Amino acid sequence: MSDRTGEINVGLLSFLKSKPDAAATPAAPVAADAVAVPPPAVSDETAALITRTEIVDKRQRLSGYRFAAALPEPAMLDALLAAQVPEFAQSRLALVPISAEAVAAGLHLPLAAPHTIFLLDQLAADAVAALRAAGSQIALSGISLKEEDAALLYQADLAVVSLHEHPLAEFQTLCKQLHLRHPNLKLMVDGVDTWEEQRMCLSWGASYFMGLFLTTAEHVDPDARIDQSRMTSIELLNLLRTDAELPAMIEVAKRDPGMTYQVLQWANAPVNGQATKVTSLQQAFMVLGRNQLYRGLTVSMFRLGGGANQERDESLLEVALTRARFLETCSKLPQAKRDELFLVGLLSLFDVLLGVPMANLVGKMHLSDDIREVLLGNGGVYGPYLTMVLLLQRDKVEQAMAIAGELGLDIDSLPGVGQAAFQWAQESMKHTGAD
Repeated sequence: MSDRTGEINVGLLSFLKSKPDAAATPAAPVAADAVAVPPPAVSDETAALITRTEIVDKRQRLSGYRFAAALPEPAMLDALLAAQVPEFAQSRLALVPISAEAVAAGLHLPLAAPHTIFLLDQLAADAVAALRAAGSQIALSGISLKEEDAALLYQADLAVVSLHEHPLAEFQTLCKQLHLRHPNLKLMVDGVDTWEEQRMCLSWGASYFMGLFLTTAEHVDPDARIDQSRMTSIELLNLLRTDAELPAMIEVAKRDPGMTYQVLQWANAPVNGQATKVTSLQQAFMVLGRNQLYRGLTVSMFRLGGGANQERDESLLEVALTRARFLETCSKLPQAKRDELFLVGLLSLFDVLLGVPMANLVGKMHLSDDIREVLLGNGGVYGPYLTMVLLLQRDKVEQAMAIAGELGLDIDSLPGVGQAAFQWAQESMKHTGAD
């Protein structure tokens, strides 16, 4: 394991270990060992769940999001402002749908930032000219190869096309011709559901991709071997779940020099306030404690191995952290249940991460029956919670809210909880130098 990887994992563990500020705690309860990022101030006019669609680039990095909300346009733009989209767009892509009328009224101006891209819902020359004059980046949808579209495409930064709105041969021609005629125009493809489709669109000149493919396993191999570092992590996780004695955990950790190094790095993180350097695994386990070590090991599974999919693994980690934090903080269940929901969110992407059937992974991990049931797709008590967050991550807000109502959740608080979970994940990724 490289020094850089160790530093990143130390940073994330330190972040997860930070104590919450009671005054900044969201409406829903927060785990005692996790930092609380307060939700933004959400007024009655802007209280809506922000939907975010992942934008993945050529390198499989999660480079930004398309932001929207199920509100009339002025209220939606206010909601995005309250959700701190301009702050997010200081460093990453924020694709914001907007109408020509809103541009004419100047409603877009508060959302302008270095990486904000305004997606016009119609090909309007006046709106394109206004955005260009303001120095804003422009994305166009509904475009064609017709001559009347060419002048606008020359002024745009991005063209957004939907994979399933055209016959495949016609779509291929559109992509290739756009790439040839407008070499400075970047192409973003929406509706990409599989990695095979992503590679196909990449070969036709696309630079960005939106769709379900990121959280979909590319290859599932029942006979695939899990690398040694991850197997060591799984074994340690099992020992922690069964309240094993310290000598047994030390013995397992010692088998993997990389794991020994990592645990010592975690224990010596500044957040632990150790006056003298921790040099033994026994000291390290005592400093970290069982609960924090469990979370740290679970999260680090996304970063072990350092193979060719490292960029994709970072993207999956960001999605998993957002998912896990939302599940942890959306309810008023007892603390132990919320801790398990956090793990459900993280573990729900392990099969995608490792390319191994979930049943194989669950069979290697000592999990509660409730966690096991939901990960195997059998529902159980946590099934509705996971279904709800998956629907939200796929922009199916009405269906998600129906489940939230059945679960007895405080629906009015969910916009703030959702925004806090997103910010928490963003801060943890920044803290570890992932961006």
